[in-house]
Amino acid sequence: MRFEVIFAGIGGQGVILAGTLLGEAAVRCGLKATQTQAYGVSARGGFTKTDLIVSSEEILYPYSLNPDLIIALAEEAFVRYIDVDKDTCKVIYDSGLIDVDSLGLGLDKRFVGVPITNMAIELGSPRSVNILSLGIAVSFIKDISFDALREILSETFSANTLEKNIEALSKGMELGKSIF
Repeated sequence: MRFEVIFAGIGGQGVILAGTLLGEAAVRCGLKATQTQAYGVSARGGFTKTDLIVSSEEILYPYSLNPDLIIALAEEAFVRYIDVDKDTCKVIYDSGLIDVDSLGLGLDKRFVGVPITNMAIELGSPRSVNILSLGIAVSFIKDISFDALREILSETFSANTLEKNIEALSKGMELGKSIF
């Protein structure tokens, strides 16, 4: 089993944290994981991404060359991956922030628009976009347990934000199950 996942967005959306949490949970579930990250020239507002590889086998190269899943949370990130070459790569994009019609793109069935930011706002936690995305990714991989993720979240977030993040994770997993 091997999955290559890319979380991409702009600085401040928490894509690096989502990748880190997913990698830590994978390791707790007995899998191997690598996570790399790249930032644009500005810390906030510039392009940011993290590549995550989760595998039951040894991982020899830490960057995603053949992604299975890309989650794009900003137009700049989406445009960078519009030409993804792999036919089986699923690209989830935030349809609340990315207007594909205005970009004039003809997208195939690999591309799925989900109003991730709007859903986070409806949950009362606009900053949990990354955790919703994490839930979507976990439902794609399936070999990472909810309990491992809940444990990681409880070690990462304060008590006053933990419940909202667990709710966002659950919502993301539920949403992912309807996509995959």
